[in-house]
Amino acid sequence: MCGRFALYKKLAEIAARYHAAIGNDGLWDWEPNYNISPGTVIPVIALDGRRTAKVVPMRWGLHPHWKKSPPEGRPLFNARVETADEKPSFRTPFKRRRALIPANGWYEWDRFEGSKRPFFIHEKDEEICAFAALWDQWRVDEGITLLSATILTTAADGEMKHLHHRMPVRLPEEHWDSWLDWDSKPTRILQDMKDSSDLVWHEVSDVVNSGRARGKDLIEKQS
Repeated sequence: MCGRFALYKKLAEIAARYHAAIGNDGLWDWEPNYNISPGTVIPVIALDGRRTAKVVPMRWGLHPHWKKSPPEGRPLFNARVETADEKPSFRTPFKRRRALIPANGWYEWDRFEGSKRPFFIHEKDEEICAFAALWDQWRVDEGITLLSATILTTAADGEMKHLHHRMPVRLPEEHWDSWLDWDSKPTRILQDMKDSSDLVWHEVSDVVNSGRARGKDLIEKQS
């Protein structure tokens, strides 16, 4: 599961790192956020109709294109990679609408002596990583659509599984382009997803429990 993550790079830095153009004619911006929760509009990398990689704003929490009603209730912010190609909400995006969600790291909570302790998890040698994601578009009105995305998760392995049983699917950089390409086979790409051997984590303040907390202090190691 991944229910909170951090992305504190500027939009231009994100676009440069993922070799993507800034979409929506540059009429939006991204403020660094150290505590992103479901429902937040986030930068997502996806291909446009001309197969150009673009960074576009999408709601974190996928809303399927076939839904007749607008979003309500708990957002579909995660999708299990083991069943994404079967579930009605995810199977079309899994085939045709794949994306990357940039992140500097994410949070998980470990239960210790009856209380939950938050931990910040990130890659040891890379400042930013790429979560494998799916996206969809839902028609709001004539000519207006809601773009939304979900993060794929997989079973945790190694030491990570002692902290939490699930973790985001992360792809190595050499597979970023093929993951976005709707003509490629996603199951083949996922065979090379990263394991947890490159991850490190540390306990952080429980201030992160508040969805209103946003600052850099949230990722600092708890002494």
